[in-house]
Amino acid sequence: MSSPADLALFFLQKLACILSAVGSLMIISQVTRSQFNRKKTQQRLMLAISIIDFQTSIVWIFTPLFMPAYSGYPWALGNRASCDTQGFIVQFSSAGFLYMCCLQFMYLLMIKYGWKEREITKLEKWFHIIPNAFGIVTATTALVLKQYNAANWDCWIAPLPADCTSSYEVNKGNTELTETDCIRGDMANIFRFAFFFAPLWASILFCIVTMIVVHRTMKKSELNFQKKYRYSQNSRNRQVSDEVKKQSIRYSLAFFIVWTFPTLARIVQFFNEVHPVLVVLSGTTIGLQGFFNALIYFRPRYAKCVKHKRWYNKVWAIVHSTIFFCCYNDDYTKDSVDYVGRTSSVINTEGTSMSMTAKSMGPQQIVGYPEGKDEEKREEKDDKWHSNGEEGDATTQVKWTSETQG
Repeated sequence: MSSPADLALFFLQKLACILSAVGSLMIISQVTRSQFNRKKTQQRLMLAISIIDFQTSIVWIFTPLFMPAYSGYPWALGNRASCDTQGFIVQFSSAGFLYMCCLQFMYLLMIKYGWKEREITKLEKWFHIIPNAFGIVTATTALVLKQYNAANWDCWIAPLPADCTSSYEVNKGNTELTETDCIRGDMANIFRFAFFFAPLWASILFCIVTMIVVHRTMKKSELNFQKKYRYSQNSRNRQVSDEVKKQSIRYSLAFFIVWTFPTLARIVQFFNEVHPVLVVLSGTTIGLQGFFNALIYFRPRYAKCVKHKRWYNKVWAIVHSTIFFCCYNDDYTKDSVDYVGRTSSVINTEGTSMSMTAKSMGPQQIVGYPEGKDEEKREEKDDKWHSNGEEGDATTQVKWTSETQG
């Protein structure tokens, strides 16, 4: 008979993973359906993050089909092979937080060092090679070493039986045993730390440092901007440039929230038994990454949706047009559908990311550049990014803000 904590973990995690799967699927649809989005490195990184999160959410939703029947997990129907399959997918999801590091590193290069899209593209292959290589190598190694067994809420790296003595403890002389009594998952704690938690905590530290640098850079840029432009017509430029910093910080904060309780649970486990409430919180929040990413990614889209007044109508319009787009008349992947400005403006209609340049021509006059040759001309003008020791002019700030809002 399952305990109340087990049942709470079962249902809450399933709900969290359903929300996460829907959110990730929306981002996947938004990026893949827009030719303009597919050309942007930031959008492709979000696509990779969402694909990893989607597949992980799906296997967590259907955990009873993977967990061995003898595990004691509610309604478990799986076997050894299915447990290995889920364990492999869950371990491969470690590529997701390395992708998050790549995303934050991209923001740092654009905001701090003024890299252009064409420069980022040359580096992009490593943004995909490193996370995927790490995920595949660690997942395969754990599979070969028979590390995947029933854990708290899924099949992952765990000892079998749960209270067995590892060969590491035997070699240290901390037990009367002469050899390990672990059937599978020998030295699971060491592999969990090396393959998952050490890279995770290093990624969290990297994102914290990056977030601080981005924040300080934007503060300095804002001061330079205020010195150079003292008139109200440039307030729009400041608002748009602030949005880049905010998006970068939002993604980092979502990453921290998701992994706070799992980190606390792992730290507590080093010294004592983990309380069931902390296990429930860990299993629930760990499945919300895709949901939080979708909230952040579609925030600019939601803010520009003026066809509907009520918030739930706006949310449904975005969900409907990204997931059930074949049955929906309005295409909310295009800016021209739901963007309304006070003054004359030209909006690129190919996807969420707008390529815009602000000129000092008067209040709220924003001119959009179409993609292609005009975009190259715009980037040539934006090469002033580091001229005269400045962090970037208004033109550049609006351009890269619009490209990285999603």
